[in-house]
Amino acid sequence: MIAAPTKAEIDRINYEPLPTLRLFHNDNSINRCIVGPVGSGKTTAAALEVGLFLPLHLLAGYGIAKTRWAVVRNTYIELRDTTIRTVKEWFPEAFNSNDWSESRMELTIRGEGYEAEILFRSCDRPEHIKKLKSLEITGYWIDESIEVPQAIKLMLKNRIGRFPKKCPEKYGLETSNPPEIDDPTYSDFAWHKPPPGPLPPRAPLPGHCGYWQPPGENAQNLPPDYYAQLRLVYRDNPDWIEMYIDGKPGVMIIGKLVYNNFRREYHVAKAPIPWLGGELIMGWDNSGNCPACVVAQIPSPMRVHILREYFSDRMGIVDFTNFVVHQLNMEFRGAKDITHWADPAGSAQYPKREGGFTSNAELMHDCGVDVLPSEQNFQARVESVDQMLARIEGVLIDSSCTRLINGFLGGYCYPPNKSLMGEFLPNVLKNKYSHPHEALQYLMVRIFKPDLRPDARDPVLNLPYRDHYNPLEGTGYDPFSWRPGGGRS
Repeated sequence: MIAAPTKAEIDRINYEPLPTLRLFHNDNSINRCIVGPVGSGKTTAAALEVGLFLPLHLLAGYGIAKTRWAVVRNTYIELRDTTIRTVKEWFPEAFNSNDWSESRMELTIRGEGYEAEILFRSCDRPEHIKKLKSLEITGYWIDESIEVPQAIKLMLKNRIGRFPKKCPEKYGLETSNPPEIDDPTYSDFAWHKPPPGPLPPRAPLPGHCGYWQPPGENAQNLPPDYYAQLRLVYRDNPDWIEMYIDGKPGVMIIGKLVYNNFRREYHVAKAPIPWLGGELIMGWDNSGNCPACVVAQIPSPMRVHILREYFSDRMGIVDFTNFVVHQLNMEFRGAKDITHWADPAGSAQYPKREGGFTSNAELMHDCGVDVLPSEQNFQARVESVDQMLARIEGVLIDSSCTRLINGFLGGYCYPPNKSLMGEFLPNVLKNKYSHPHEALQYLMVRIFKPDLRPDARDPVLNLPYRDHYNPLEGTGYDPFSWRPGGGRS
């Protein structure tokens, strides 16, 4: 069991751990994580763990005098300017001697009867995994772990407990600002107290314990107006404030938002949205390698409830369709009236390996799902969503739809133009958020006809959208005939 740092050890380095950090220091889990706002002291806590507390624990408990640690950050610049700088603040004498090699990015901390060798590594891409394959380490610390790929984390977990050979204990430490709700970190750890967001979607991994710091816990060790100034600087970015000051899970905005009218406090349901038993309307992004779909109901005219989202980064369209059908049978038992709208490109023919031609739409038909082609005009699709968001009670989203919600908050965006400061590229960033959002658009554009600007033109026909497009043409579908309680008039 990990021994908590003694009062003498703490007094010697003039360190007074905060309440949450003291719990972190006392924990004996193999994998430990601290999540907290900026300036919360979590980096200091992990630096002292690998440079002092854990080496002393192994020395006192097992007579182990030499340990080796990998300290990982996503980029070299951030590793140098933040993580190493914090380690240097607490162990300056090691950096002022031959124990520090800047070229190899390796440090040896020598204490009373122990040596802790620290290997600093930057790993922002899965191919950097080769930096870690041959490491034999006692443990690791990943700083800002939500920015490090999962493949690198898995490799690190396979390398701990190898130095010294047959090391009796092994350790994996992570520190991070609040993760996104659908980030693995949010679900991998059993949090000492519930995180300030939705319940994690799956059970935590064995041996993983996390500590979520409350906002302002370290305020006494910061300048008096530290957080007040940050709130002022980011007053136009409330989601940044919620994540990095208030410590809530969310998503970082990395470009220009696609939608203008989304507000989490209005559009995300506070409680699960019940299915009313009537027709389900589904939108599918079925043309690429990362299929997605959303499930909706219309409780009354001009109101849409988004009940579920399904997505996969690994399945082909056949496996994904079968998965969704299974989920529908489980979650919406008895649903008989379902309309499926999909990407028109999903009907494009391509050659089969055994000869002949097929399409994703035909493969879905073989799974029992018949999709109707939706609209290709991107502007029309975006406006169909944005204008419904602008309506009072127009859109309500179940809180389980975390990827959709995080896409609204910033993940689904126009990326910045790196050549022109302040400008953005014209095409939406293709990422894990774009697929469920396109599925949502294919659904929304068919149940709601947006009122577009006169200059909005179809990129194929080069005609004003409103002059030629009728979302109900040939479908027999009229959302305004819906009766509350289910069924059609």
